[in-house]
Amino acid sequence: MIRSTFRLAPGIGPYLEGKLWNAGIRRWADLPAAPAVALSPRIDARLREAVVRAEAALEAGDADALAAMIPRAERWRLYPAFAEDAAFLDVETDGERLTCVGVLDASGPRLFLDGRDLDAFPEAARGWKVLVTYNGLAFDEPVLRRAFPGWRPPRAHVDLCHLWRRLGHQGGLKRLEEETGVGRPAHLHGLSGLDAVRLWRAWQERGDADALRLFAEYNLHDAVNLRTLMGLGYNRLVERLRLPAAPVPVSERGDVRYDLTKLLLAL
Repeated sequence: MIRSTFRLAPGIGPYLEGKLWNAGIRRWADLPAAPAVALSPRIDARLREAVVRAEAALEAGDADALAAMIPRAERWRLYPAFAEDAAFLDVETDGERLTCVGVLDASGPRLFLDGRDLDAFPEAARGWKVLVTYNGLAFDEPVLRRAFPGWRPPRAHVDLCHLWRRLGHQGGLKRLEEETGVGRPAHLHGLSGLDAVRLWRAWQERGDADALRLFAEYNLHDAVNLRTLMGLGYNRLVERLRLPAAPVPVSERGDVRYDLTKLLLAL
């Protein structure tokens, strides 16, 4: 998908990008060399220069540089190129205080808990190239920046709330899971962020280990389901917009069930 993206330079928006695709220029390599003209001599020169920089960034695996060239709303297009270095993240708070960060990345599902190993989060996040959240631009990212002032998220932050809104979804993550058939265990149905606060306090105030495990399971399923919803959303948006890109594989919760169980039993 990224090599079919021409919105790399100022002045090249969806109309001109679509014009290139309709003319058969569907990938960077299809862009004709000067003096041939695809759009106009001035725009072509600017676009060719941007493509050279984008190719170099892609070859170097520099997702931040590529993300800087692409409008924020289109950074989801980077996902297939950097899926192996993507992280799916969800946080929990007790009021203003960060209590937990649940993550699914190349190392599998992980949980960072306040009072245990929360301070290890920034180092664990060091190699991420794409960050996927739900409403994370408004909530998770600001919470993490306050908790870890030196931490900076990948520039390629895909907020699935915005991506799925383009597909017509209105509502929160749990409603989206129901609409798409992305499941979670029956005993987690109906739990909300308020329940997570209640469970966390039960652990903090009474040492309730069962409450901690349910809290952790709730949070981790948010992170794990984000990977499935990223794949589904990407494929549906490619189809809806008729973009020149192949679909990506869509993961299932069962892919990490063993690792999830092992992590929860270790709490």
